[in-house]
Amino acid sequence: MPDYDRLWKEIISELFEEFLLFFAPDLYEIADFSQPPQSREQELQKLFPSSKSKNRRADKLIGLKLKNGQEQWILVHIEVQGDRDPDFPMRMFQYFYRALDKFNQKLFAIALFTDDSSTFKPNIYNYHFFGTELIYKYQAYKILEQDEAELLQSNNPFSLVILAGLYVLRGKKQENLKYPYKRRLMRLLLKNTSLDRKKIERLFIFIDHVIELQEEETEALVYEITPMIEKEGTEMSLSLEDTSFAKYYKRIGKEEGREEGIKEGEAKGMILGQKEVARKMLQEGYSIDVITKLTELSKEEIENL
Repeated sequence: MPDYDRLWKEIISELFEEFLLFFAPDLYEIADFSQPPQSREQELQKLFPSSKSKNRRADKLIGLKLKNGQEQWILVHIEVQGDRDPDFPMRMFQYFYRALDKFNQKLFAIALFTDDSSTFKPNIYNYHFFGTELIYKYQAYKILEQDEAELLQSNNPFSLVILAGLYVLRGKKQENLKYPYKRRLMRLLLKNTSLDRKKIERLFIFIDHVIELQEEETEALVYEITPMIEKEGTEMSLSLEDTSFAKYYKRIGKEEGREEGIKEGEAKGMILGQKEVARKMLQEGYSIDVITKLTELSKEEIENL
């Protein structure tokens, strides 16, 4: 299984400005990014010992300078593929009051849910005991609820991170969709000329690891995106020798005969695309004869699907 916890923490750190603009545009406007945000991971670990829960989660605590000279702390809690945890709201409150008591810093808190439960999205902690009452609210963001079309239209690169999370959830139910999802994300990334090289590489690595493909599909994808790297990479100072891309070529032995390999890979990619369409048509009840005519696959290939 991919190390989702680490991947999410790293991508938030690398694209923190884009993250803040995506989730808290008002706070982004008053932030002073001329002073680099400071990681407060050590303070966070001291305040919150590791949980005994089986849920996979990751936390980020970041100190941010504002334009008025004050400091603002950002707490990001990422619930990674966890089961429903009835104590989750109470934990969010504990994060808040312990940090407030220890450091006396203003805290913006958000819970990011990456799981596939359609009903679990707690965003409030209520405490009632014989007239003593406490209500604590925090922001909650559920990837499963997001609209794909809106994410595709967004100019914020962090929308690609959320879109990748959404595709991961969909790919669990339909394995055959993982290839076209990953291909789409790679193409969108390579067409984004607003990002610097380092952030493009980080996004590339995130997408590559959260959406895992079979070896044959990976080879086909490499050959498909190679022309884009060569075409778009000039403006972004990217090349096929970059660390994030080079592992693909080492994996399939592309050092020699690349031109011939590209043609072979494009053919593989086309076949995979035809098979994907055929699978969907079979699920919709189309006859084999009709599918053969529209996809140009043989009857035997379709029967094997």
